[in-house]
Amino acid sequence: MMIAIDGSSKLVYEGQGHYGYGLWPSPVLSLATPIREEADFDELPPDADLYSAKLLFREDSFDPVTRVRRGRFYVNPGTQPQSWKVTPHSFLPSQALSPMSLHGFDGRSALNMFGEGFEKALIALGSRQAFTLWRVISVERIVTGEDLFTLRARSALGVLPELDQSAIPEHARHKVNETVGKLIEAAYRAGPESVVDRARDVAQWCIGAWLSTNEGDPSLRLIDLWELSGRIPEKDFAVIRNTGRSLARLHARNKPNVQEEKSTRPVTEDDAEYSIAAVGLVLRELGWSN
Repeated sequence: MMIAIDGSSKLVYEGQGHYGYGLWPSPVLSLATPIREEADFDELPPDADLYSAKLLFREDSFDPVTRVRRGRFYVNPGTQPQSWKVTPHSFLPSQALSPMSLHGFDGRSALNMFGEGFEKALIALGSRQAFTLWRVISVERIVTGEDLFTLRARSALGVLPELDQSAIPEHARHKVNETVGKLIEAAYRAGPESVVDRARDVAQWCIGAWLSTNEGDPSLRLIDLWELSGRIPEKDFAVIRNTGRSLARLHARNKPNVQEEKSTRPVTEDDAEYSIAAVGLVLRELGWSN
């Protein structure tokens, strides 16, 4: 199946072989960009211009509770606009089958757009000015020949707790808010490597500020996360100690020399989600959350 959009009215048509019919209500359509590495963010379209859109996502359903979206992708065949013949659109006055100049997108080759390992890619929906990040959960082929994708939002919502400002030591409060803010920004706008790095920054500063306050030693705030976590008494604070060390290890895996020396796998999207959840756990264990 193919879809086509009237560039002036933004009405949407569906059909095959450049013969189509109008859809009403119009489906929710978003510009889509596969993100496999940080450099792919440069490929985000600067605006919503259909002439430059390479890939569109058509939303079929959305669950705001689970943050799961289902829909289909359509590929720009390379020539825009196209000549279509369409039946009367229900939104427009009655008319016979008529030729129209539309922006057409093909849903039959969408899966090929992602190539191998599509399930590991992030999908950015929107333009460079405003976009959200989504993970591919599953894909199924439906009878129209299109692929129905299930996506889940990648965000910090519901994972990072609200900070209790009064519980955070005053000397560390500004930096805590700054590092947590950068992690939230990365969760919405960056690849898994950056998310893991920002999560490590939050853990290092928060644990360092907490430990230095308890022991009266400001220099502890400057120590590397792995060593810092090792100074936490395991008997009473095992969760903070071990979570800090796991974040330190994930951070180290971002370094090519560590990957080569230890033969470790690269950081994945699952690791990014874990790192966000781990920071939330640390904040709760420190008693710095509402």
